[in-house]
Amino acid sequence: MTTNPTITAAESIQIERKKLKRELTLLPLFGMIYFTVCGGAFGSEAIVGWSGPGMALILLAVTPILFSIPNMLMVRELSSMMPAEGGYYHWVKQGLGPFWGFLTGWMNLVVSWVDVSIYPVLAAYYLGYFLPALREGAVLGGIYLSGDLLSWFVALVLIWLITALQIRGTRLTALTTDWVAIVMLLPLLAMSVFGIINWVSSGVTIELPLLPEGETLFGAFSVGLFVAMWNYMGWELPTSAGDEIVNPRRTYPLAMVLTLVAAIATYAIPMLSGLYGGAGIDGRHQLWGIEEYQPGEGIGSVLTDYGVPKDKITSWGVDTTSSIGWEYPDIAHQIGATFAGVDGKFARFLGLIVTISAIFSMTGLFIGNSLSASRVPFAMAADGMMPLFLVKVHPRYGTPYVAIIVASVLFSMLSLSTFAFLVVVDVFLNMMALVLQFFALWALRFKKPNLAREKVPGGWIGLVLATLAPFFIIGLAIVSQISEEGLNSIWFGLIAIVVGALLYFLAKKCLKPGIPDVDPFVESKG
Repeated sequence: MTTNPTITAAESIQIERKKLKRELTLLPLFGMIYFTVCGGAFGSEAIVGWSGPGMALILLAVTPILFSIPNMLMVRELSSMMPAEGGYYHWVKQGLGPFWGFLTGWMNLVVSWVDVSIYPVLAAYYLGYFLPALREGAVLGGIYLSGDLLSWFVALVLIWLITALQIRGTRLTALTTDWVAIVMLLPLLAMSVFGIINWVSSGVTIELPLLPEGETLFGAFSVGLFVAMWNYMGWELPTSAGDEIVNPRRTYPLAMVLTLVAAIATYAIPMLSGLYGGAGIDGRHQLWGIEEYQPGEGIGSVLTDYGVPKDKITSWGVDTTSSIGWEYPDIAHQIGATFAGVDGKFARFLGLIVTISAIFSMTGLFIGNSLSASRVPFAMAADGMMPLFLVKVHPRYGTPYVAIIVASVLFSMLSLSTFAFLVVVDVFLNMMALVLQFFALWALRFKKPNLAREKVPGGWIGLVLATLAPFFIIGLAIVSQISEEGLNSIWFGLIAIVVGALLYFLAKKCLKPGIPDVDPFVESKG
């Protein structure tokens, strides 16, 4: 940790922590939270295909009210008490004890490592629209390189370019997300405008079903709920950079409100414009976001299960051997074809610019979500619960550069694999961490009753309602997932929790001795 034998590990930690720079103001922080929680409309298509258009719109309207707003109120109260580096790790530790704090930090780290690693790969996948070699492979120097390998090389370039950006400065990185968001949203806005024009000019109201053909209400709701929650999660993650936020007690709540408004608009407007602007006509909504059941099987069997006749599939011009259905680039293409009256240049242009939008979306999601993957290890190392070398802060840029580099090495390795169970693992572990944060919220009301904080409004009744709403959603999501898929759907998450519990005792024995606990209440002052 240090070459000076007269400086203890605890003193060295304090020296490094003081190097962190407070430079995240409202707009940069908004960009970071937006790409942690939302990151564009991409990914929401699956709610339409698997749950039906009516259920999709209901879920996108209800989830923010019952899930996001209570989360935001919880984050506001706890971050106003302890706006310290490490965020939720310290909240749960102070409320429930060191074991549960460590487990909360660990679960969110696993989510970061597994989840964030996929975004560079998806960016390379969308880039394959312009560079077919990324999907089909290529021969270089007489050696055949598969599309997966070439995509991984591209993902590595993206990972390490953004790593360099993150080391260069937190404010610069966050401002980059603002510009990425602007470039990403412009094509989606163009698509939405032409979709609405199609809707208005058609002069008819398109009737869309609540559920897919043959699907039960409970089945459609449970499948869509996981995806909807995934698209509205992550409010607490940027609090892990608490010591890098300017006036965090005021800035963070404002940034969350801006993000909620932006997220709802980002999901709802493109979806409505697509459903009513050409990509939902004649049952085409059943193509949105679906995936083949088994590799190589194609989406034909999925459509058949949903009762779509073969002649209708043929009339849609859909390749039933394709592994996936329509995503927003395909939806934009259909909107363009409807607007122009022919599947020609304009349709291809609209699909192309939305494909570019998808690349920027994946890039922004990687930047936003990777923040927690470096700040939480830094905070836990400063607390003596992870290796001390993770506490090193760049002397010029004021960023935890060693933790950033270590996280990027993990991203590089994990991006070799695509996890089919990504969304389930992501949501399950996030839900477990959120449950602990709400318990910590209650515990701190009794442990620290006189500490200044921005309380959940409505007194104790407001606190009960703010807790029961997300707990109801979380419980329903877990029960429905297990009833639909069995315990196999969450086995990776359960193993990760057990591993985290074992690591806690190992860290406490081998790393913690001689290092005092970080006091987040003292750290947050000033």
